[in-house]
Amino acid sequence: MPPLRRLDRLARSRGQNPPTPSLPAVIAALLAGLALFMLTAGGGSAAAAVAPCQAAAAAGSAAFGTLSTPLEIEIICDAPAEVEVRTPGGDGSAHFVEARLPLLIRDERAYLCRGQDASVEVGSQSLGWFQSVPISGVRALPQCDVLLKPGAMHLRWGGPRVLLRDAFAGGALGWSEWERGPDGTVPGLSVWAGAEGEPWHLFGWGDGVPPLMRGLTYLSPGAEYLVVSDTERPWTFPRPPSDASPFDDAQVVAYYGYPGVPVMGALGKAPPAETAREVADWAAHYDRLNGPRRVIPAFHLITAVAQAHPTLDGTYLRRMSDAQIETYVEAAREHNMLLFLDVQIGWSDPLTEVKLLDRFLREPFVHLALDPEFATLGRGVRPGLVIGSLEAEHLNEVQHYLAGLVEEAGLPPKVLVVHQFVDWMILDRDAVEDVSGVEVTIDMDGFGGVALKLLHYELYSLTAPAERSAIKLFFRQDEPIMTPEQVQALEHVPDMIIYH
Repeated sequence: MPPLRRLDRLARSRGQNPPTPSLPAVIAALLAGLALFMLTAGGGSAAAAVAPCQAAAAAGSAAFGTLSTPLEIEIICDAPAEVEVRTPGGDGSAHFVEARLPLLIRDERAYLCRGQDASVEVGSQSLGWFQSVPISGVRALPQCDVLLKPGAMHLRWGGPRVLLRDAFAGGALGWSEWERGPDGTVPGLSVWAGAEGEPWHLFGWGDGVPPLMRGLTYLSPGAEYLVVSDTERPWTFPRPPSDASPFDDAQVVAYYGYPGVPVMGALGKAPPAETAREVADWAAHYDRLNGPRRVIPAFHLITAVAQAHPTLDGTYLRRMSDAQIETYVEAAREHNMLLFLDVQIGWSDPLTEVKLLDRFLREPFVHLALDPEFATLGRGVRPGLVIGSLEAEHLNEVQHYLAGLVEEAGLPPKVLVVHQFVDWMILDRDAVEDVSGVEVTIDMDGFGGVALKLLHYELYSLTAPAERSAIKLFFRQDEPIMTPEQVQALEHVPDMIIYH
C-alpha cells in the first residue's frame, strides 16, 4: 500500500502533551485545513535567483519515550517578513523575521515514519520565497505508515478504498497492540471528514463520535481526513493479502548466526549493514547461475541460544532482546531481505518461544526456524550433551499458530525451517501435518564432506514432510565447502542455502 501523503496542517496545539481537541476544535481544524489546502495547493511562485531568505533545520534531543522528534529551525531573511513553517506530520505556524536577524524556532516537532519526506516547508508570500529544508539528524520511526500526533492531524489517504474499521484495526506493527472497543473502535482515536460538496457538514468514525455525526465508513483514495488521537501512536495500516511464497520464483541465500559471535556463524562477523552487503554478493553469484529464478538474500538470526547451565526460568535459554531483534528487522527491511528468527528450544516449549516473537512474525518478510538439536528436555540432560529432538506434535502446534497469523494479518505464507542432520531430530515425521499458509522447509544442517552432506540432503530435505529444501554450508567445517556452481548443478536444487 502506498504510504500516506502529507497534507497541509493547521491549528497546532502548543506544548509537549497537548489535549485532545473538543468537537468544535475538530470542526474548526478541518475547515481551516481545507481552506489552507485550497489556498496553497494551487501553487506559489518559484524562488528568485538569489533567495531573500535562508533556512536550516535539525533534529533536537527527544525526551525518553517520546516518539516525535523535536526540531530546531533557523531562518534569516534580507528584509522583514512573515514566514510560514510546516513540519512533517505537524502543523503550520506563522512567525515574524526581522531583517538580517536569525530567528530560532524550537517549539515545532516532526511526526515521521520511515520513507516519509524528512523536510520542513518554509516560505513567505510577501517575499515570494518558498523552500523545502532537509532536516539533519532526524529520527524517523521504522515500523509505521503514519505517526499520529496528540490532537488533530490532517491527512490525505493515499491507499485503496478500505473500511475504516479495517484500516484502524488496532495494530501498529513492531510497537504496540492498541485495544479495541466492542464496536471495533480504538479508545482515544477518531476520524473525521466533510461530506462531499459540503465540507462544513462533518461525519465521523471512532471513539467519542456523537450518534448524529456517525456515518463515515470508508477511507477513499485522495480524500482528506482529520485523525484525532489522545496520544502519539505509530500506526501501520493492513496490507492487501498475498498468497505468494518467497520460494515461488526465487531461491533464498542466508547468513546464519548470532551478532558479535563469529564462531556461531557468518552473521556474527559484522554489523547488519555490512553483513547485508556480503550476503547480497553471494546472492548475486547464485543469481548468475539459476536462469530466470531470482535470489533473495536473508539474515538467519539465532534469537534464543541454548545454555550449558540452567537459567532462572529453567529453560536453558538466553533470549535476545526485542531491541536487538528490531535492529535486524529494520536492516532486512532497508536492504529488501528476508529474516529468519531461529530458536534453539532448550528445555522450553516451541510454541511458547514462538509466541514471544509474535510482533516480529507479523512482518511479511519475517519467518521462523526451529533447531531440534538443542531440545533436550525429553532426554533429561542439558543442551549440548546429546542431540535433541522435536515431536510432530510440536511442529504442528507451531504451524497452526503461524497459519493463524497469516490469516489474521493477511500475510504471505510463512516459512518454517527445521534443522536436521540425524534421524531422531524430528520424531514421527509422517505425522507432521501439511498446514495451509505454512511451508515446512527441512534444512540439512550437518557439516563435513560433500558426499555425506548430499546423502543426508536427499534423505531429510527432499522427503516428506519437507515442502521446500534447504542446505547449510559451513565456511570452516565443510571439507571442502561446496561452491555455488556445485549447488546449482544438483538434480534437486535447494530452495534455500544457509551459510554458517
